[in-house]
Amino acid sequence: MRLFYGLVMAVALLACGRAFAHHAFTPVFDADRTITIEGVVTEFKLVNPHASIAMDVTDDAGQVVAWVVEMSGKLNLTVGGWTEDSIRTGDRVTVSGNPTHSGSPGLFLRKLVRADGTELLTPGAVRRNALEEARRQRAEQRSSDN
Repeated sequence: MRLFYGLVMAVALLACGRAFAHHAFTPVFDADRTITIEGVVTEFKLVNPHASIAMDVTDDAGQVVAWVVEMSGKLNLTVGGWTEDSIRTGDRVTVSGNPTHSGSPGLFLRKLVRADGTELLTPGAVRRNALEEARRQRAEQRSSDN
């Protein structure tokens, strides 16, 4: 019986390690660098634990390269205003984000700009912008009170 419980614990620990590794940002993406790519959306998945965009990007040699853009999960993105229709297959978009350490064609989203110039931001950026706006309004209010 001890052997059985020992095996169960070993499997549980391995599963936990894999779950934590899946959600780790730093081992996969380079937080110190930001790149921008432009291409055509081939698929958008608004799912948990991470939403993703697959897109075809033409490189400097004229070759089409399939990129994967990873982002926060559905819950966080929908709080930030994203919907299933935020991006559609065939849309031309410009994406800025943190590239992979390995140099593979992937990045973690920081900002997406549609062809019409509208921006879709990460939930963190939306919150930061809201905080900055609230600070600006308080500063204006203090100035007008004096």
